[in-house]
Amino acid sequence: MQIIKFYNREKELSLLEKVKKPFFCIIYGRRRVGKTSLVLNFLKDKDFVYFFVNPKKSENMLLEEFTQILLEKGVIKEYFRPKNWEEFFKLLFENYQKFVIFDEFQWFLDVNKSVPYILQKYWDISLKKPSIILTGSIIGMVKDLFEKEGAPFFKRADVKIKLKPFEIHTVFEILNDLKIENIEEKFKLYLLFGGLPYYYSLLRKYSIRNVEEAIKNLVLSEHAPLRNEVEEILVEAFKREYKTYLSILFAIAEGKTKIEEIASYAKIKPTSLMPYIYDLMNHLELIEKQRIGFKKKHVYEICDFFHRFWLRYVYKYSTILEYDEEAVFARVKKDLNSFFGKNFEIFVRELIRKYFSLKFEKVMKYIGFRRVREERKVFDIDILALNEHTKQILFAECKWQDNVNALKICKELANKASYVDWHNEQRREYFAIFAKSFSKKIDEYKGRKVFCYDLNDKNFYSFGN
Repeated sequence: MQIIKFYNREKELSLLEKVKKPFFCIIYGRRRVGKTSLVLNFLKDKDFVYFFVNPKKSENMLLEEFTQILLEKGVIKEYFRPKNWEEFFKLLFENYQKFVIFDEFQWFLDVNKSVPYILQKYWDISLKKPSIILTGSIIGMVKDLFEKEGAPFFKRADVKIKLKPFEIHTVFEILNDLKIENIEEKFKLYLLFGGLPYYYSLLRKYSIRNVEEAIKNLVLSEHAPLRNEVEEILVEAFKREYKTYLSILFAIAEGKTKIEEIASYAKIKPTSLMPYIYDLMNHLELIEKQRIGFKKKHVYEICDFFHRFWLRYVYKYSTILEYDEEAVFARVKKDLNSFFGKNFEIFVRELIRKYFSLKFEKVMKYIGFRRVREERKVFDIDILALNEHTKQILFAECKWQDNVNALKICKELANKASYVDWHNEQRREYFAIFAKSFSKKIDEYKGRKVFCYDLNDKNFYSFGN
């Protein structure tokens, strides 16, 4: 998959070029993150053989297809046709020493579990061998192949690349090349699609100019390319059990974030829920566990922007969508600011965790209690960040709004901060406000530093660049 030009994988390409051949390489990452594009870009001027491990095909069909590829490539002759995978890999290693790609290799675990071990054997015993590149999108399955002791590729990979979604500055570069220049529109598209390259290739293919066009033409319309996206991902990963995973994701999307709430909403026994949660966290990296305070309390949150959108609008209103797309689109438009507001908070939390000018060991949402006229009141802080060593504490609020009054927000934050019990006599307090725009920024409140970022502040979207 190519998007106008090849974006921001220079480090990965450089690593692949530098490593001595032949090498064994594993490239893994989420679906749509650009693994195949990276490999094909690396091999664009090289001799290679490409195999896609299609889980929908039988073992015999795959063996026949892969053999035909070797025949067409001239690697083997017609009279060498292998009868099984042992013979296939023997012929491959003996007759070809350039580059071999197995795309979505983890599906061999469904096709024939012995294949990884056969490949391992020929890699270990062969004096002549090709450079092998394996890719995989079911992250947990791929990691099991090379991380666990006794796994077929344990300590055999010369190169391991976990390909991550693009940072926001790369997405903005793509959108600039697509002539989408309005800063708020670019933020909205990022808060809809995150950093997955494939979705931005669809903007070009369908001549999309703004987020409303993207929602209507890429997601909601009858033949939209992303209308069944999340369901297809889950079916591919979990086969017949996908509906259980879908019900869990939908429960979280509906605000059920604690184990008991998720289990009740999805109609699953709490004692049976954790293996499914583990798969969604570690195999697909679609949800993550978020701390909400100092007592090791936590909630579960969908960390992928587009999955949150699809569950909240496509899955939830799937019946209405079958006969009245416009009615669903009207609901989306009415609720869109709320949706973007939550994703904006997730984005800022990650930004603080990775790139903020002050370094914090823990970054979380905070939910606490305070007494108001003897009545116990709940309050929350969008983001609380801590550094135990320096005793620095940051209180941050995210406002997907225009003309935000920074002074008013700081007063509210300072009031909440007074109820947060953490090194009260020693700590150094800071405040941060992130907004679409401000009526007036401030840089100090009662002797404490205040950081104010809005969408027009370049530092806001160039972190990590």
